Amino acid sequence: METPLILLMEPLSKNIGMYVPAYPLPLVEIASYVKRLYPESRIRILSLPVDYGLPLTREGKELIYDEVLRDLDGLNPACIGISCTAIAQAQEVIDLCDRIKEADPDAFLFVGGYFPTLYYEEMLSRTSSIDLVVRGEGEIPLAGIVKAFERGRDPRKDDIPNLVWKEEGKLLFSKDLVRFDPKKKPPLDPSPLKSLSDYDLLPYAFSRGCTFRCTFCMESYMRPGWREVPEKVVKEDLAMLSRESRARMILVSDALFKSIDLLPFVQSLGMKVNFETRGDVMDPSAFPKIAGACGSLAIGLESASFDTLKRMNKVRNREHYEHYINNTRAIFRQAAEHEIPIMVFMIAGFPGDGEEDLEETLRFAEELAEYGGPGGHVFKIGECRVYPKTRLHQLASSMSDVIFDDQGVFGDNVVRRPSRGLDFDKVLSYMQKIYQLSRITPLLQESLWTLMPFFRFPPEVFADETVPGSCFRDKGRTVLRAKMESLSEFRRIAPSLAGKYEGLMSGPRSTRNLPL
Repeated sequence: METPLILLMEPLSKNIGMYVPAYPLPLVEIASYVKRLYPESRIRILSLPVDYGLPLTREGKELIYDEVLRDLDGLNPACIGISCTAIAQAQEVIDLCDRIKEADPDAFLFVGGYFPTLYYEEMLSRTSSIDLVVRGEGEIPLAGIVKAFERGRDPRKDDIPNLVWKEEGKLLFSKDLVRFDPKKKPPLDPSPLKSLSDYDLLPYAFSRGCTFRCTFCMESYMRPGWREVPEKVVKEDLAMLSRESRARMILVSDALFKSIDLLPFVQSLGMKVNFETRGDVMDPSAFPKIAGACGSLAIGLESASFDTLKRMNKVRNREHYEHYINNTRAIFRQAAEHEIPIMVFMIAGFPGDGEEDLEETLRFAEELAEYGGPGGHVFKIGECRVYPKTRLHQLASSMSDVIFDDQGVFGDNVVRRPSRGLDFDKVLSYMQKIYQLSRITPLLQESLWTLMPFFRFPPEVFADETVPGSCFRDKGRTVLRAKMESLSEFRRIAPSLAGKYEGLMSGPRSTRNLPL
C-alpha cells in the first residue's frame, strides 16, 4: 500500500489590493521536522504565488484556481494543510478551502498559522470547508497528523496537541498547546518544494517568539517567549540555501537580534540580509562589522512619544524610553553612515494619542531625516487597526473617547478617533508630513523593489506595453509570474515604470487596488 501524500500549501496573499509573492520556507521547516522523524513519509509543498502566479483580474484568479484543482485531482493527497500567516491571507484561505471542498467534498483540509491560532472560532464559523485548525507552532501537530493518516485514522481521534475543530456546532479541543523546542529543529530539507531555485527571496528565522508583549503584536499568541535556533543548524541551513537557491537576499527574523555574529558568515556565502530590529535592542557599534552583509534595515519605532510607547507596552519607564530613543537615533545614524537603506515603521493614531504625541513623532522623524545618507530612508507610517481578541482591542474598548471601526476579524477596524481632541483627518495630515520626510534614493528604491517587487505600483502599470510578456503566465496578461526570472525582468524596468506612473503611485491606497 502506497504511503499517503500530505500536501501543504502556501495560499495567495494580498497587500492592500495587490496580490504579492509569499514564501513557504516556514512550511519547509515544519515538513523537514516531520521528514526527519518519519523518513518514509510523503510530503509535498505547493506555493500558489510562485508555482501558479499572481492574479491581476478575476479571470486570472479563476485561471489559477482551475489549474490548482486539476493538479490536486492528479495528486490525490490524503489531506491538505494550508498556511494562514496574516489577516490579509485569511479570506483567501477560506476561498481556497471552499473551492477545494466544492470540487472534492471528501477532501480533508486543515489550516494553521498566526491567524487561525487566534481566530480559529471565526474561521470555523465562516466556512464548513475547514475540517481542522492547528493552533501555535506546527511541527508537533503535523507529525501527529501525518502518522494518523499513514495509519488510516482521523487525526481528530488521536492524541495530538494544538488542534481544534467543530462538531455538531460545538468547538472541540485536543490537549493543551505544546511549544516546539527549536533545539530539535533539523536542517532544512527543500525536497518537498518543486524547485528552491524559483525563489528570489527567502525568509529565515534565527529565533522564534519574543520576550516583549507589545499591545499591537500577535507574536505572543503564537509563540510566547523567545527561543533561539542553534547556531550549527542556522549555518547548515544558510549554506544549503546558498547552494540550492539563486536568492541572494534573506529576510531575517530574530526578535532580540542575538544572532548578529552570524552576519559575516552570511556575507561569506555571497548573500545579504534584510533585518528588522527594535530601537532598544541592537548595538549601534556593530555596524562596521555587519555593514557588508546588510542589504537593508528596518527599525520598528512605532512612535517617539513616551506616553504612546507606554500604551503600546514598548517601554517600561522613562529611563527605558530615553534608551529607546537615543539608541534608535544611534542606529539610524550608523546605518546612514554605512549607506544602508533604512525603513522606519510607525503607527499613527494609536488609541489614546493626542496631537502632541504625533507632534513628538514628527519632530523625531525630522531629526532622523537630517542624518540621511546615500542609502536613503523611508518612514513607513500607517493608521492604527484594532482587531478582536487582542490586547489592543481591550485597550481601545476601555477608552470612552476612542472611536474605531469595530467590524470584526475580517473588517478594516481603523481607529477613526484616537482621543476626543484628535480626529482622523488630523492623523492623516501627520502621516503625510512624516512620510514626506522620506528620502527615496536609488539604493533604497532597489531595496524596496527587492523586498516588495510591486511597491506602490497602481494596476495601470501591469497593462503597460513595456512590461515584457515573459512577466505573465498567459497571453491575456491576467496572471503575473512570481518566479525569480520574471521578477528580475520586472525589476529591470521598474525605474522607468515608476517615472511614468509617478503621479498614480503617490495616490490614496484605494487607487492602487486591482479591479478584482
